[in-house]
Amino acid sequence: MAVSSLHRFRTLPGKAAAHLESTAEATELLRGLGLQAASLQAIAGGDIGTITTTIMHESNAAWAATVQRLQTDPGWMDFVGRVMADPPAEQVESSLFVDLDPTFQPDPDRPLGVIAATQWRAFPGKMASFIGHVTTASDHIARLGGSARVMQSLVGEHPLSAIVAIGHADLDAYGEFADKQAADEQFQAFWMEVSANPSADLLRSGIYVNLG
Repeated sequence: MAVSSLHRFRTLPGKAAAHLESTAEATELLRGLGLQAASLQAIAGGDIGTITTTIMHESNAAWAATVQRLQTDPGWMDFVGRVMADPPAEQVESSLFVDLDPTFQPDPDRPLGVIAATQWRAFPGKMASFIGHVTTASDHIARLGGSARVMQSLVGEHPLSAIVAIGHADLDAYGEFADKQAADEQFQAFWMEVSANPSADLLRSGIYVNLG
């Protein structure tokens, strides 16, 4: 089981360059500590104006160990102190997600240049139906050449919601996949069927670029 921690920050007015600089430094520090960190900038959707840093953990225990390690690491605490003295952004989300597939472990070679993500909350009494819809959608995505990662929020802005993330090598690859999906009769028929009797409410959608 993999666990992802997500920390989203909204850029303060006039601080875009400083926010990008501090994000790059944070990512470098986290990776230097051996952590699987990535920083994603929203380029479309409701999260525009934010940068999200995610860290991959093997388990909840590994996440807890990481939190304790960062709280006692001199380099990290020095960085936090410097940034907080003149913050370029405000934190607007801190969430934990666990993969719905308990056997899932992320492939380090998976494409993460661009991520298309949607986040959903099942309607009361429709969780089983929602999971069935997500499973079918994931099958369609795989048939079209994509790979969907499905995670459920344990703690955070939208607890018990599920996020469906599709990684792409770059924007060109995303555009090609999106066009293929839009033109696919089987997927569109599935989508029309689900839309006629929805099992969940859409909370968030966006396109995110990996800052490297």
